[in-house]
Amino acid sequence: MKKKYIFAAFAAALSIGAVAQTLVVTPKDGKAVRFKITDIESLTFEEEADLTDATLLSEGETANCYIVKPGSKVAFSVAVKGNSEESVGDVADVSLVWQDANGLVNKLQYAAAEKLAVAEIADKSGNALVAALDAEGRTLWSWHLWITDYDPEISAYTTTANTAGTTWTFMDRNLGAMSATPTDGFATHGMIYQWGRKDPFPAPVAETMLDEQYNYIDGKDGEATLYDMEGKVLTKIKDMADIHGSLDKSIANPMTFYYMTYNFTGEKDEYGEEIVLNDPRTGDWTDASNDDFWGGVSDKKSMYDPCPPGWRVPACDAEGNTPYGWLKYADMTWDSDNHGASQNGQWLPACGTRVYASGGCDWQSANPYGGLWIATKGTNSANLEEFPDLYGQYMMIVNGKRTFKVSKDKRSQGMSVRAVRCK
Repeated sequence: MKKKYIFAAFAAALSIGAVAQTLVVTPKDGKAVRFKITDIESLTFEEEADLTDATLLSEGETANCYIVKPGSKVAFSVAVKGNSEESVGDVADVSLVWQDANGLVNKLQYAAAEKLAVAEIADKSGNALVAALDAEGRTLWSWHLWITDYDPEISAYTTTANTAGTTWTFMDRNLGAMSATPTDGFATHGMIYQWGRKDPFPAPVAETMLDEQYNYIDGKDGEATLYDMEGKVLTKIKDMADIHGSLDKSIANPMTFYYMTYNFTGEKDEYGEEIVLNDPRTGDWTDASNDDFWGGVSDKKSMYDPCPPGWRVPACDAEGNTPYGWLKYADMTWDSDNHGASQNGQWLPACGTRVYASGGCDWQSANPYGGLWIATKGTNSANLEEFPDLYGQYMMIVNGKRTFKVSKDKRSQGMSVRAVRCK
């Protein structure tokens, strides 16, 4: 992230390496800082990224999300898309898109020679999104930093084998969650995702209240407060939401929730009612749907997978068995105080959603619900020309007999993800 520097008159030793075009500033009582001279005539300087003591998060495997320790200094590749080898393009800089705690990311730099983002993290927990930019400042790709002391290997849960012999090893919490302890409330909820998208959106962090026209009452919209690098409060996710999304738009605008709208045709059906169609007709967030965005067809982690290295969105096995078959309504315990279900030592909170028709939050304590996306597509009509709706599968979390039932919803809906270990 580029900054302007003004050098005041103070005691310092200056040296310029003509070949490397580098300025080294060494205050009397401080650490030497190296600056790259970007314009020698106007004496414009850009601080060089310092990789000293940085942990390389992408050393073994690249991904769209990295778990980062609070108080650490980290670096990760911004050269390729997700876990693929496909280039993101010509990166000129990196930038913080948002952070859900002010001052969470203390410093962010781009090491151009190594094609790495370098981040210094405050001693606090939260989530942040970092983007790689081209020379015009356009977003080429983005990465989720899940900043927490959590080590998924310590508390991972492996299911018993199903009839096909398949097992899945789950994280004990949703992507982006700060805790798996029921009494920690909203801190257990984590992030929200549209089916097939790689970038996270904060889940509801408070109760929502809507009137009959679906307008929020008294500002009770459940939105998390997000900040930029300088601590400025950013526009709420619901107010940035837009229609007519595409894959390219989603990559260029990772903070934009692309919702489904409606086309009021003006035509009447046989009962005299106006014919209203989904827009897009599929009910997806994108104009070009893909059943394998999260690897549900190939059964491989995809470049759009939102999980950290070694983990992926769970998919049904080769025989179509759900990864959530181990969850049974008869075996679960519903926690009415903390709004979620427990089984086999696993906490599954009702996190609410971001609504497919607006991008706004929905979480009500009187009837809390939520869902965990599955990478496998939901069943669609055999007649897609007349009934073109496309779906993603999810596991329902709600207080009632629908709890732990696999269902399907529009791909533009925003729900939670709980990762499984890659096989």
